[in-house]
Amino acid sequence: MSAIEIPATGAARRSPRRVQPRVVGAAGALLLGGAGWLGAQYGFRHAGLFLVGAGCGLVLYHSFFGFTTAFRVFVTAGDGRGLRAQMLMLAVATLLFAPMLAAGEVFGTAVGGAVAPAGVSVLVGAFIFAIGMQMGGG
Repeated sequence: MSAIEIPATGAARRSPRRVQPRVVGAAGALLLGGAGWLGAQYGFRHAGLFLVGAGCGLVLYHSFFGFTTAFRVFVTAGDGRGLRAQMLMLAVATLLFAPMLAAGEVFGTAVGGAVAPAGVSVLVGAFIFAIGMQMGGG
């Protein structure tokens, strides 16, 4: 009986790239400049959230995390780990946010779901986002 070969996915497919100091420096300067501007205009809470979002994006980028990748790996290789991770994230988010939304407030601050009609701009944006995700391999 021969072994079944599973196609390489994610990090195994991508070859390591050299760090480009100028690009890293420019990106860091833009992030710090943006955080400084946000801090001056809107307060340090917004600046901190901006940096946390940038850090989360960097972690997801370097972990080669992508939503469509999990589906592709499941269909092509039968590996459902990525799908299970996504379902776990959805379950945790639901368990954490549902009680908060039902209560209507958290720590004295009102919370609620954002409900708005989906117009043409949402459809165009979703289409452009999908193209970018496919081009990026995610």
